[in-house]
Parts: sequence; C-alpha cells; structure tokens
Amino acid sequence: MTIRNVIFDMGGVLLQWDPPTFVAKLFPDAARQALIRREVFDHADWHEFDRGSITEAQAIEHFGKRAGLNADEMRALLRTANESLQPVPGTLQLLEELAVADVHLYLLSNMPVSTYQFLTKRHEFFRHFRQLVISGAILMLKPEPAIYKHLVESTGIVPAESVFIDDLLKNVIAARECGLHAIQFQGADACRAELRAYLPGAGI
Repeated sequence: MTIRNVIFDMGGVLLQWDPPTFVAKLFPDAARQALIRREVFDHADWHEFDRGSITEAQAIEHFGKRAGLNADEMRALLRTANESLQPVPGTLQLLEELAVADVHLYLLSNMPVSTYQFLTKRHEFFRHFRQLVISGAILMLKPEPAIYKHLVESTGIVPAESVFIDDLLKNVIAARECGLHAIQFQGADACRAELRAYLPGAGI
C-alpha cells in the first residue's frame, strides 16, 4: 500500500532532549544534579506533566519541593528545559524535503501545553504539519493505545498508509500494534534511509 503520511515525534527527533546537559548548566554540584534528574525528569510525575494532569503551577510547587528547589529555581529549570529544545541536526532538513514532496505531515508528541506554546513562538517548522496531537492538550500519553487511536480518528489517516517516527522503542512498538508503520529514530541519516524504502518517489 502507498505511504501517504509521516508522523513525527518532537523531543529526541525534531528537537534535542538532554536533561543531564541542561541541568548541569544551572547546578554545578553533581549530587544536586542527580537529585534533580531523579525527582523531576525521571520521576513518574513528569509523565503526568506531559499528559496534562499536572499544571505548570503544580509542577513548580511539587517538583521543586521534592528536588529542594525554591519556586524561582524551579521556574528557571523549566525555562532552561524549554530553551534547550534545539533542532536535531539534519531532521528539520528532512522535514522540509518531505513537505516539498507533498507528503502529508503530522506531529504526535508527549509534551505539556506550556512547552508547546513556547516552541510555536520560536520555531517555524510547525507550519508544515497538517495537524498536531499534543499529549498535554488531550490528556493522553504515548505509548498508551488511546493516543494512537485519537491520532487516527482526529486526522482521518489510514494507519497502513502512515509511518510514525519516534526515538523511544516502546512508542514505536505501540504504534505498530495500532497498525501504523514505525521507525525508531537513531539519527537523521538513518531515518532518511529507512523512509526512502517507504517513500521511493519522494526524492529524499
């Protein structure tokens, strides 16, 4: 069957996501860095922040308390996290080439609404997407089957005509179980090579 749609994840695919690096920029002490990573970014509540069940105000209060950060420090940490989301080398070029080839492009990302709003003011690439599914806006989260079902139903895409790209294997497996083709992102060049097999006429 002809592939018509490519669905991108954002963090780790289009934009870099590297908590150890940006935490170290703010907090030079290694023990404090480890505490912040454990109690904020590696904690189960971070996924609930992505889901939208924890607001930014609640995140500042609860994450800060666990990590020993005051409100100003926690705000600065979240701001630095957002600012660290810089383009992955090569991926935006691939996105541009797919747009020129008139491939239908979609976005499916685990992300708080506040982060999404920050990014849309900063980056132009969002214009290429026909529709964006942001976890924090719909209270669903990858790799739960419901978010892939929502993607299919809200966009009208045919799963067998669609390829999903994500850096996390669990999200790739879940997409395949929902009928989508899927690629685990391991760099722009490798992703391009895999996409060529699905889109031989796209000229990428």
